Amino acid sequence: MTYVYPQDVFTAVGNGEISPTQAFKSLRKLDNITTCHTKIDNRQKRIEEILYELDHLIGLSEVKNLVREIYAFIEIQRRRVQEKLNTEPLVLHMIFKGNPGTGKTTVARLLGQIFREIGILQRGHLIEVERADLVGEYIGHTAQKTREQLKKAYGGILFIDEAYSLARGGEKDFGKESIDVLVVTSIQGPKKIHTYIV
Repeated sequence: MTYVYPQDVFTAVGNGEISPTQAFKSLRKLDNITTCHTKIDNRQKRIEEILYELDHLIGLSEVKNLVREIYAFIEIQRRRVQEKLNTEPLVLHMIFKGNPGTGKTTVARLLGQIFREIGILQRGHLIEVERADLVGEYIGHTAQKTREQLKKAYGGILFIDEAYSLARGGEKDFGKESIDVLVVTSIQGPKKIHTYIV
């Protein structure tokens, strides 16, 4: 179906008549018909280059499709804000699982670049940490270390490698304190940090 106004596309998505990806394509067609902004074109070109890099990773077909769905969803929400329509909250915390060498860090880095181009993240950089970077040696030290890593990740992605090890210790282990700080920060803190757990 051909749409004439962005509002028609938003209504179609809201009614479940088309997917976010189809809506995104329809909105791009409308953009090309109505105006041509150099800044938008450059941003779109950079995003397409990042997606091209993602496409050239071996396998990961489900991940590639999911990244495109996330991108389309974010773009639709951004356009709904421009049209002063209701939007869904963006919660982009993710869990990546897979064997070593399957591209988890690479995909997270590419997502950071996409989110930077879209305007979700300021810098889109990736801070990769493990248990030792988050868990301290004495009471109160863990919260401080975890907050320091979160500050480094501000405007980008905090990538926690082998995050399950935070919950593996016993009652006297400080890993739970790190988890508590991460959860509180993701709920109350700045919305410009995205946590990816591997």
